[in-house]
Parts: sequence; structure tokens; C-alpha cells
Amino acid sequence: MAAEGDLNKVDGDILFDGDITAIINLTGTLFQDTAQMIFNADYIGFDSRLHNTGVPNLKNLLYSTFTADDADTNFGFVYDSTNDLYIAPDLGDNEYVIIEADDASISWANNNTKLVKISSGKWVLYGTTGTAAVQRAQVHKSLWYGTTGSDQLILDFTNVTAMKTTHANDVGKRGHYANMNYTNQDTNPAALFTGTFADTSTNSNCASWSKINLVLISGGYARWEIASGTVRNNVTSSTTSDELGTDTSGDEINNPANCQIDSNSDNSLDDLVLDVIVLCSGDITWVAGGDTSGVNTSDIDFFTTHSIPDFTAAGSISSEGTDTSTLIFKNTVASTDNAIAVINSTIDATSSEQRSISADGGSNFTNVNNAEIARLTAGTALWRKIVITRTDLSKEDIVTEQAVKFEFY
Repeated sequence: MAAEGDLNKVDGDILFDGDITAIINLTGTLFQDTAQMIFNADYIGFDSRLHNTGVPNLKNLLYSTFTADDADTNFGFVYDSTNDLYIAPDLGDNEYVIIEADDASISWANNNTKLVKISSGKWVLYGTTGTAAVQRAQVHKSLWYGTTGSDQLILDFTNVTAMKTTHANDVGKRGHYANMNYTNQDTNPAALFTGTFADTSTNSNCASWSKINLVLISGGYARWEIASGTVRNNVTSSTTSDELGTDTSGDEINNPANCQIDSNSDNSLDDLVLDVIVLCSGDITWVAGGDTSGVNTSDIDFFTTHSIPDFTAAGSISSEGTDTSTLIFKNTVASTDNAIAVINSTIDATSSEQRSISADGGSNFTNVNNAEIARLTAGTALWRKIVITRTDLSKEDIVTEQAVKFEFY
């Protein structure tokens, strides 16, 4: 008599439960092959004559080729709308910041940085190109300046409870933003905007980045100084000097007493916009001086004004959760207690992947392999979950398609 799981049966042999599983898994193998053809047809387009609608007539089958960002839960993946896939991104040598706040849907992909939610109420913001110093600068540009000086990423969050950094010099620091601007003034302003640091004893490696956009009709200048009198960015003609998002680590200074935006215009038709980011320990008190008529100045201490906490050191990749990426796809179906999933992914040899299915809305997940039957706690909320865990964050792992066929019996 053939053993359980051996399908070489003859009349009179007992049909075991394991034999039923083996038979259904054979169907699962066929479904895996069929799913590849469905995926491909979805990419190239179903013929308009199919089922007289151009839509396949499928039974108890759900699938996606990710032509839209249709994951219901996405922790740790970046959706690539160009290539229609989900990527667990390369974070290996990247400078990044962890943000913890009230849970929300927040998107950001500017300044060569990306924001990825890694769990409920927790995000990682990281640089994607350049040296570590450039990535750090782009991260701070996104947080405290944004793209215009009025769309700072950090203000998209509510009730920020933690800011964590991978850069040792930034631990204990907070973000500040200052601006001076004027346009076609009746006077010829020689204006100052001076900041005085509250902490002049433990404010080591104080960092700054600036952008100067100056239009001169005749003579004049605009410059950023830290400490006051030490010029870090200087413009003396009609031009833009943009150091936001660049490596200014050589300008870092220990315990400056003050800093200054300094502008001198020889013509009332001159224009200026000067933006500054300062990362330092403690507060900065700003005072406008010189010719202030028609000159606009503003500043933000993100700690004092918006309760953004000072940076602390980020923990290990496993303790912060940056090593785990999760996708969940959710559908409502007729009640079922069995299903077979086919999920296409490409993962690095150092990573691991776990697929699971739930029919009761995530209360009970059953781990599965591709093309193998999963016996589920019955329900009408059919969820597919993909979890990739990485030990090498310099690698990228990719999920490209998913399908599930359910209610075989």
C-alpha cells in the first residue's frame, strides 16, 4: 500500500489526508504556471474580444501586477511606479533619520531623499545619492527647508515624539531655519539678521547650510556668516549660490557665539532671498538690524515653535525595524478556509522571505510556500502578507506580482 503523500495508488489503497494535500499542491503547481501567463497578459494587455469585455473570466482568483500602488499595508517598501514593483531599498551606506509621530499617510521623494514608513507611526528618511555628507545635507534640507522654504517635511508630521540620527555629530542637535528677503525697495538696504546661540559650551560641530539668490542692479553683496564675521557663503553679483543639500562639513564650528545674514544693496531695485538652515544645540535668538525698512526676516526654532525634539542616536537596524519590510494585500471574498498563493519576488541570498495568508482579516495568518495549499481559519477577509527580513541593508529586495486562488473545496 502506498504511503501517505505517495500518489502512486492502486485500487484498495487508503487515501490519506496527506494525499489530498499532495493532489491540491499539484493543482497549485499548475496555478503557479497559469499565474505567470496571467501576469504577462496583464502587462501586455488582454485582447478586447476576451469574454467580450477584454477582462478575463476568472473564478476565485485575485491578482496584481502592481500597475498601481495597491498594497493596503506597506512598511519598509518603496513603490516604484515606473517599473510597477515594490523595493526594500538599499540603506547600507546611507545617512538616515528615524521619525516617530502620530500615524499618518505621508509621502516624500524630493532632494534625493525618500521617506519610507517602517511601522505604524515610524518612518525612515534617507539620502539616495552622493557621499555620506551630501546625503546628510539632503536629509536636513528636506526636514527644515523642504523644496521652497515653506514646505518643510517635518511639519507634515503631528506630535513628533522622537528624532533619531545615524550621524554622531547631529546627536543632541535641533533644526533652525532663518530667512531674509526684499524686493525692489525704496531704500538701499544694508540689513543684518543676527542670531545669538544660547549654548556656547556644548554646541560642538554646529552645522549650517545656506542659499543666496541675489539680483543686483549695481554694487552690493549678500552673505552667510557663522560665527559672525566668518563668511561661509558669499554673493557679490546677480546669481544664486545654493549650498543647501551640499557638503558643508568643512564649515562646522564649535561653540559659536553668534551667526549672521548680512546684506548690502547699492540700488533700490535689487532683490534678495537668503535661506539658512542651522543645526545646533539649544536655541538661537534672532534680531534684525541695520536698514530694516522693507526688509523681511523670519526664523523657526522647530523645537520651541513646533515641539520637534532634539536628535538622539538611532539604534541598531533590528531595534529600529529598518531590517524588516512588510506588504499586505486585502480583499473581501465569499467565505473560504483554503487558498494557494503565488508571489513573485527577487531577494538577496542574505535576506529571508515569509509569505502568509489569512482569511479572517489578519487575526490568524498561516505561513505558506508558493503554490502550496494553505488551510485557513474560515472568513471573508482574504489577506496576503509578505515579510522580507534583511541582514545586509546594502542589498535591494523586490516584489513584482502576487496572486491567490481560493476555495478549492
